[in-house]
Parts: sequence; C-alpha cells; structure tokens
Amino acid sequence: MLISQEILRNPLLWNEYDRGYLITHLLVEVEVISPKFWVLPLSSSQIEKYNFIKEKRIQGFYYHQISDMMNESHFKPQRTLKFTPQQVWGLEFKMENRIKKLDKIENSKIISIGVIKKMLKRN
Repeated sequence: MLISQEILRNPLLWNEYDRGYLITHLLVEVEVISPKFWVLPLSSSQIEKYNFIKEKRIQGFYYHQISDMMNESHFKPQRTLKFTPQQVWGLEFKMENRIKKLDKIENSKIISIGVIKKMLKRN
C-alpha cells in the first residue's frame, strides 16, 4: 500500500474531499545518459600496467622498449607469454579511450511530468 494506515485514519491529514478515497501520484519521466552504466571495474594489475606504460611514454620510450621492460619486470600479460609492442600500444590506447568515455557524462533530461489520480477501492 502506498499510504500508511495511520495517515488514512487521521482526518487532520486529509480534507473532506480527499479523505483516503482519492490517491494522487506525481509521475516524472527522466532520461539519463551515462557511459558509466556499462563500465566494469579495473583490476589493480590493469591500473598498474597502464600507469607504468604512461610513465615510460612520458619519459620518451618507444613501445618496443616498454614491452621489453615489462617482460623483464613482474608484469604478466593476460593471454600470451610475453608483451609485444602492439599489446603495449593496445593497453594504452584502450585505457585512454575508456577515460575519455567516462569523462562524457550528460545532464539528465526531464521528458515529462504528470499527475495521476486513482480512486482507492474501499472494502
């Protein structure tokens, strides 16, 4: 039940016309567009790899040099035995696209507002 029995029984809360026989609802339709609905959380190793790659790229290293450094360090690729320059580029590229998408959050739009009145059926 949408209205508690205490409110229905108390005549001070209702006027003579609407003493529990008529229930009014406010109906609001809102459109929310956000890329955050589909985003899966990143693991700590994914974040660590991206930060490592970004740091080395800022220092001026090439992708093949970074892949060699990652193969010599504690980093492990998910599906292969060692990192390639293409994988390093892909990790950086995909993460940057992800960050750009997460920065695009649009304001919600109110599509419609209305009032619905229902008659309460009395037993």
